[in-house]
Amino acid sequence: MTAPTHIAFGLLSTAGIFSIVSTSLHRDMPAIGCTIIGSLLPDIDTPKSSVGRALPFISGPIERRWGHRTVTHSLLMLLALAVLTAPLALYQATCLTAFLIGFASHLIADCGTRSGVPLFYPSPAVCVIPGNDRYRVHTGSLLGEGILLIFLLMLLGVLMPISRMGGIWRALRYLTATPRAAYSDYREATSEAVLRFEGRWRESRQPVKGEALILDGVPNEFLIAFEDRALVYGEEGDILPDKSRVKETGRPLRVDTLKVKQKTLEEIRGRIPEGAYLSGWLQADCLFDAGVRERSPGGRHPAVRAYDGALAFEFAPQRQVAFLRPERRVDLDRVAELRIQVLNLSSSLSAMEIKRPPAHYLKLREVREELESRKRQLAHLQDPTVRFSGTLFLRIPGGRE
Repeated sequence: MTAPTHIAFGLLSTAGIFSIVSTSLHRDMPAIGCTIIGSLLPDIDTPKSSVGRALPFISGPIERRWGHRTVTHSLLMLLALAVLTAPLALYQATCLTAFLIGFASHLIADCGTRSGVPLFYPSPAVCVIPGNDRYRVHTGSLLGEGILLIFLLMLLGVLMPISRMGGIWRALRYLTATPRAAYSDYREATSEAVLRFEGRWRESRQPVKGEALILDGVPNEFLIAFEDRALVYGEEGDILPDKSRVKETGRPLRVDTLKVKQKTLEEIRGRIPEGAYLSGWLQADCLFDAGVRERSPGGRHPAVRAYDGALAFEFAPQRQVAFLRPERRVDLDRVAELRIQVLNLSSSLSAMEIKRPPAHYLKLREVREELESRKRQLAHLQDPTVRFSGTLFLRIPGGRE
């Protein structure tokens, strides 16, 4: 067969095999190039071929020594190439696989010609597909190979969009468009992923569709960033699903870590990038009232949970942190008790200082230290500021700074 037919069949074979194992050949130029090289390489045994004319100093000696369609058109040569190039699998496994598939496709294609090929060389037996030569192609014929080339190009035109989608199984999942199928694509994603969906709002049953960043996912359910909120998409969520498809954006998944120690919530907010989603735990230095509901406004996702002495975040929108108003719980009995102790210690210290002879300096120092300690405790209890320590994980959409 001619070079265009071998190239078309090689690309079709590689795209087909890659699609089965959910690997895309679309826009993978190194793999496409390796496929083309592999699909032409067996014809290096004759100077009349495209690759033979490019490398006459190799094709000429091979033809004189072995002839055309002999050793280079055999499984022996395919095995030798696989062994020699095996170390490259550590660096470019995809390209190496494409090269070997292209080489094998050339042998299979030539089996469909009138003369066939000696696949088991040095055995002289010639392999042909099919057995009746009336149905095999005459190399270079317009009616035979020309029609075959058009047919291969048509199949390639059908297969390449499937390859672009990530393979046959991903294409099937795309067509079914169920949450479980979308979750399978989400699990295989290697970069930031978005959900393209159609559904209905649970509360109003009004239709809704759009594209939303996926924050997290489990089978049949996604946590998405939609309309500046973290919403649950699924049968038990805020949006009831109709059609669900996952698409990778190609942007790296960015998760930053923010560690804080004895910082007010206002100070923490200033260190959170705009549009980020927070997860993690903040421990307070006292008991407090958060002043926020556990669920985000209008959503079923518990983005913020407030406890007596801590705040727990699970993909809480950055803007929702601004709604938090933590207020210290004041123990009025303890405040009254400390005030009495401060007054008593102040009176004792004054009496000791005017006493004649004066009290021992060690006793005076002890009373002063105890008085300062009680004053600090009292000031701490009366201070409304709540300070937090802990670690937050910031999910930043689109790799934004």
